[in-house]
Amino acid sequence: MIIIGYPGIGKSSLAGRNNCIDLESSHFWHKGERAANWAIYYCNIANDLSQQGYNVFVSSHGAVQEQLLKSSKEQIVIIYPSLSLKEEWINKLKVRHMITELEKDLKAYDAACQSYDAQIQAMMESSFEKIEIDNMNYSLNKIIWEIQNKNLYNKYKEVKP
Repeated sequence: MIIIGYPGIGKSSLAGRNNCIDLESSHFWHKGERAANWAIYYCNIANDLSQQGYNVFVSSHGAVQEQLLKSSKEQIVIIYPSLSLKEEWINKLKVRHMITELEKDLKAYDAACQSYDAQIQAMMESSFEKIEIDNMNYSLNKIIWEIQNKNLYNKYKEVKP
């Protein structure tokens, strides 16, 4: 399964547990720029890992979403915070950057400050299966577990005579 996750949902925190991998998009920068076709390679890796049975967290960049729509036959879920969480979510990203001091966390914070509403609205309108986080007291691990168990139930229903 491939999980498109908005910054701050907990992709990195859950990585390494429960068969989850965080496919870090910041590694696709070279000399301060991304190649025009970086999302093709990034999504090829995500698809391959998913086919091997991993739950692969990927970035929510538009280029990634577009490429997955074109190239993936894997189950894809998109997870994002509610529009109503805007102030709390932006503050969460700010605190994360203050703690880590990482450039990627600063970029995520700046992008949310500039276009949170537009980013979330685009995710809400995507054709992927959607999970909206509606409060700050959520468990990403529980969300992933529920998605997996729903899928197991649906597979069992399909097989049952």
